[in-house]
Amino acid sequence: MIANCPAYIIPGSQITKERRIEIFGGSVTGGGSLKPENYQRKTIEEGTGIPCVKTNIRINLRTSEMQEIAHPNKQNDGFDFSEDFDGLQTINNTKIYYDLKCVVGDGGNQTRSLREVYWFVEAQHKIAQTNTNVYFVNILDGDVCAKHMAKFNVYQKNLPQYSNNHNIYVGDLHNYFTWFNQVILPAVN
Repeated sequence: MIANCPAYIIPGSQITKERRIEIFGGSVTGGGSLKPENYQRKTIEEGTGIPCVKTNIRINLRTSEMQEIAHPNKQNDGFDFSEDFDGLQTINNTKIYYDLKCVVGDGGNQTRSLREVYWFVEAQHKIAQTNTNVYFVNILDGDVCAKHMAKFNVYQKNLPQYSNNHNIYVGDLHNYFTWFNQVILPAVN
């Protein structure tokens, strides 16, 4: 098995507001915001040949435990939970959890979205320190994601407590398949 990036995938930095509309169609806000996520999930399945199922699994940010919970905000501790993972692949005894985003166009909402992803990745780092059969993949497509990628891959990843975590990917969909072949495939074979 080897993963292949489908030829139609462009680098995430080339996805602007206008290009996002071209790729995903008219509205990509509200209910239309699932179009990029579904596209990314379908492409991951196509490129790896492995189903990528939706989940309700979240990280409790206070306890660093992963839990399946569909509606955390119906509980008093709802804000202790991250967003849910958008996809899950299982290969042998290894689980690969996906967070899928496409953020374009500068603005306050975009900055808030990426800050939430930043803390979600922070929680993933804490889990990755002790669990070697779990991989976290954060597909961040879009010009705004590319602009802020160093905050994840230079600053956060190189914090002393996380510098040995190699089972977390933060990057665009275009480069993901190379990482999959270099990191995940050797681990599962």
